[in-house]
Amino acid sequence: IMKTELNSVKQKGGIRMPDYSKLRGKIKEKGFSEKKFASLMGIAAATLSSKFKGLSYFNTEEIKKAVKLLDIPTMDIYEYFFDEKTE
Repeated sequence: IMKTELNSVKQKGGIRMPDYSKLRGKIKEKGFSEKKFASLMGIAAATLSSKFKGLSYFNTEEIKKAVKLLDIPTMDIYEYFFDEKTE
């Protein structure tokens, strides 16, 4: 599933980065720093930063864990992890 979703982010001229602003907002809304959230996710803060910069992507297990930690409704997962940045 994850690969299919990542393919949907591809555009002519290369891959466009997912827009994680809504995810970052949800992390703050829940009262977590990004460092604390990374710790709760079981990943390094630098790894989370890489994901937010588009250098790596969230895998399925990480998405499941984040959804649970942040109480993200299943129907909203796409908005948090796969919506593209608009420029």
